[in-house]
Formats: sequence, C-alpha cells, structure tokens
Amino acid sequence: MIALKITDLRDFTNKLFIREVFDSFWLNQAEITTYNTFSIDGKLHTDFLDSDQLQTLQKSGRTYSLWKETRPFCWSVIRGKRTPLSFKIVLQLSKTQTQALAAQASLSAAPSAISGLYLNLQFKNKILLCTTGTAFNTFIPDKRLEQLWDGMVLDFFSQHQIIFEEM
Repeated sequence: MIALKITDLRDFTNKLFIREVFDSFWLNQAEITTYNTFSIDGKLHTDFLDSDQLQTLQKSGRTYSLWKETRPFCWSVIRGKRTPLSFKIVLQLSKTQTQALAAQASLSAAPSAISGLYLNLQFKNKILLCTTGTAFNTFIPDKRLEQLWDGMVLDFFSQHQIIFEEM
C-alpha cells in the first residue's frame, strides 16, 4: 500500500471529474458531501438491465459501474462555486486487468483468491489523499501483486502528469 498526497487539487479534480483519465476504472463506491451527503454503491443491479446489456456484462465479467458512467452525476453534485466538504471515491481495477497483473506477478494463488485492486481517493479538510489497496479472499503472504499494483498507480499518475507527494 502506498499513500499519496495530491499537491495540485484543481488539476487532479479536473482529471477525475471532467476529463476521461479515470474512466476505465470500475466505481466500487462514492460518497460526496456538499449540502447533503450523496452515496453511490457502484455494484450493478442486473435485474434492471435488458438482455443485451446483461449479455455484454457477462462477457466482460463486470459487476460494477464504470467510473465514466457515474462521473457526470458526481460532477453535477460538486460543481459550483463552493468546494465539497468531503468526498471519498473507491475505484477498482477491472477483473481482466487484475488477472493480467496477477499473471505478471507470477502469483501462485488462483485468480478467484483476489478480491480486488483499489484506488481510494479521499478529500477532506482541503487535503486529497490517494491510497492503494489490495484485497484477497484468503491470506496470501506473497506481496508481488501489491508491489506491482503500487508501481502501476505511480506510473499511471506520472503518465497523466498528476503531481503528488509520497506520504
């Protein structure tokens, strides 16, 4: 796990809420506090979807909304003259990308043992922290996947010119 403090809030929030930088991530959950607290559970409700949508999701293995699908709603909640009091957004790497990273790490555990790779974004008291997280369904002493995920996030931030300080 790494913790990063974002030093250019305006640039980061522009990339998060307006631009497409984070669009490929799944949205696990979001909570935004302005004049109310708005909560989003990113888990998809398949009963709501039509058969074509359901078939597409089953092929991809996606069980959560994409960030790009909920980003406009989140932006509508925070935009305006006043900064939100806080927000917490948990993004998740897709199962396909997670399995590819696990293969790259030569992880001996079954893919089903990996619950997810997460990027936690928390804004409070005018400070934005990003932390990585790795979750497993069983105990795995091997830290290679976690290290690769941390490196991938650092590379992603560098590639998108996101300025941060390591904590």
